[in-house]
Amino acid sequence: MQFEINDYKSELSDTEILEDIKRVASGINTDYIPISTYKKLGKYSQTAIQNHFGTWVNALTLAGLRSKRTAKELKRISDEEYYADLKRVAELINSTTVPYDSYKRYGTYSCEHIIKRFGKWNTALQQAGLEETGFSKERISEQQCFDEIERMWRVLGRQPTTTDIIKGGISLFSIDTFKRRFGGWRKALEAFVEYINQNDTDTAVDNDGARDFVNTAKSEAVTEKAVSNDTVEANETNLEKDYVAKQKKHRTSRNVNTRLRYKVLQRDHFKCCACGASPAKDPAVELHVDHIVPWSNGGETELNNLQTLCSKCNLGKSNCL
Repeated sequence: MQFEINDYKSELSDTEILEDIKRVASGINTDYIPISTYKKLGKYSQTAIQNHFGTWVNALTLAGLRSKRTAKELKRISDEEYYADLKRVAELINSTTVPYDSYKRYGTYSCEHIIKRFGKWNTALQQAGLEETGFSKERISEQQCFDEIERMWRVLGRQPTTTDIIKGGISLFSIDTFKRRFGGWRKALEAFVEYINQNDTDTAVDNDGARDFVNTAKSEAVTEKAVSNDTVEANETNLEKDYVAKQKKHRTSRNVNTRLRYKVLQRDHFKCCACGASPAKDPAVELHVDHIVPWSNGGETELNNLQTLCSKCNLGKSNCL
């Protein structure tokens, strides 16, 4: 038997995947294909698609196909199919439960449709034989509520309403969760706006930070034991050097927190700065907050270095880097 090395295959491109998705759709004469169908007829894996496009919805949109099922198509999905896919994702992430965001990334179906079918996310998990996410009513914090309001606002491209939560099934938490914590949905929105308008001190280092850091350390050293002035001065110099060295590359964290992300989206009117796309006009649009000067190239996580991009434009930008 003769053994040979397979021919070298260059790195898979976005175009190759998109063309294959269109090929499968054309072959079965449809403008929408679920990922389960593509897995049977397509060339590439679900992992490859997720690595290139993030979600199946993004891939369909970029391929020029319909990205959502019709009501008739949704009814054909059985509870058992939902259960099986939840279990698949749980196995994929090596967990006994499936958080909402994890399923949104790896799942075959829409999170919103699952909530609409079963009423609550944890109900679907329980019926699938999985554990709840742990977000019980008693444990849901104020910050988690604010994060969820921000996520809904970003997905919708506008202020979320009780109708979006009750009938639209867009929220990870029930409307009662917000009512119990804040006294009502309107009060929850008011608390969220107050939270957003607070000064955000987590994203930048105060100009006097090095001096305050040094003075505190110096004071603690003198309190512990008496030392000579020369020793204190030497320690002060070393502390300043250490602090400057740590802060030299970046003054801010790479992650964009909820408060800052919302400020960017609000400033940009919940529209893509490149193409003007908005989820308020097209529900398939997914908005991201992106660094204008990449963080890896020294860009800071600050309002003036952040912009709103749709997933398509953000992906295009990444391909150009």
